[in-house]
Amino acid sequence: MHNPEAWFVKVVASLFVRSRSLDACLGYLCENLTPLIAFEVIKRFGNSKVGLEFLEFSRLNLSLTHSFSTYNLLMRSLCQMGLHDLAKMVFDYMKSDGHLPHNTLVGFLVTSFAQAGKLDLAKKLLAEVQVEGIGAFGIAISSRYLDLQYSYPRVNELDRGCDLLKEVQSRNDCSPDVVTYTSIISGFCKLGKMGEASVLFEEMIRSGINPNVVTFNVLIDGFGKISNMVAAKAMLEKMVPFGCLPVVTFTSLIDGYCRTGQVLLALKMWDTMKVRNLFPNVYTYAILINSLCKVNRLHEARDFLRQLKCSKVVPKPFLYNPVIDGYCKAGNLDEANLIVTEMEEKRCNPDKVTFTILIIGHCMKGRLHEAIDIFNKMLTIGCAPDSITVNSLISCLLKAGLPNEAFHIVQITQDDLNLSLSSFRATIPLRMKTGIPLAT
Repeated sequence: MHNPEAWFVKVVASLFVRSRSLDACLGYLCENLTPLIAFEVIKRFGNSKVGLEFLEFSRLNLSLTHSFSTYNLLMRSLCQMGLHDLAKMVFDYMKSDGHLPHNTLVGFLVTSFAQAGKLDLAKKLLAEVQVEGIGAFGIAISSRYLDLQYSYPRVNELDRGCDLLKEVQSRNDCSPDVVTYTSIISGFCKLGKMGEASVLFEEMIRSGINPNVVTFNVLIDGFGKISNMVAAKAMLEKMVPFGCLPVVTFTSLIDGYCRTGQVLLALKMWDTMKVRNLFPNVYTYAILINSLCKVNRLHEARDFLRQLKCSKVVPKPFLYNPVIDGYCKAGNLDEANLIVTEMEEKRCNPDKVTFTILIIGHCMKGRLHEAIDIFNKMLTIGCAPDSITVNSLISCLLKAGLPNEAFHIVQITQDDLNLSLSSFRATIPLRMKTGIPLAT
């Protein structure tokens, strides 16, 4: 945008924000306000409600026909603010200005409405675009609708999804595609209805529709979650001819094997990934590390952390915490502290769980002053402890005969963190609170 136009945008936006009216300069605006400039003005507001007011003002008073970009910007912004009814109103304005919505926009609106629980509004929108002859969107819209409506499936809603699939199949202007089938298959998988999911999968293939990576992944993950690893592995074999085995597929299989206690098979799947030059993601590491720790194979879990140091995976505290916890419970605090140092070297700050594990671990080994130091470090870096952390530390200090230190923890947590620890106040003797011995 040229400088004079940029200046004009700034002036119009400023005047409207201050007065919510531009009546004094309507004539000038009628001649000079273009759809492009109006778009820049609305974008400059940075507030979709103010932008909507300007759109209504300019449509009514200036007879300005706004661009599709303006309507698109406003609808998306309003949905992000949770103002879905207003977004639908803007959609109606857009249609009255002669703009036809496209697949992407309708899909986005249906998504937003459905995720906000406004299924009636989503269905109303779909009905409008189909009845008004925008049926070319056909299955793309129906698929998106299914995908969203059953992201968090309930049995009755899934039944409605199957009914909608039959309706789509009966239409002449559209037919179900891989997204439609995958949406309902995913719903069955989330409910653990793997028999129904498998039947629909076979029906999809008989209809000449090839499954995609997402279809296979939801099925493999679904079988893994009900511990049917034979079926999950069979689905992997069906996937091979399609030539795409992504990391997420192997991660689902590894998760399934770990859930069923078959850690050895999970490790073999890890080795298969390496052979195929697939790089594990943060969740692949997390699943295996956590599972190894659960069966007390700490040294192997520790080795995965060493591999992590050489990978491009961005480390997260939940990768380290199970190993730190394992070494603390085993009494090897030095190794636990070393892992924390490695975390920090990778610019991964310990979180509340890490600190709580370390504090309890040091208390259990009688290293109470180190536990207090860890607690102080936690506060210093701005990691707020919860009542579990504080109560554990105070309890250990009292049992060790350190009531003054316990009372100090009570004071700073109540004063600075607003944690309710009145029960511990009553437990700590008065003379220990003051630090002054009573006369005998």
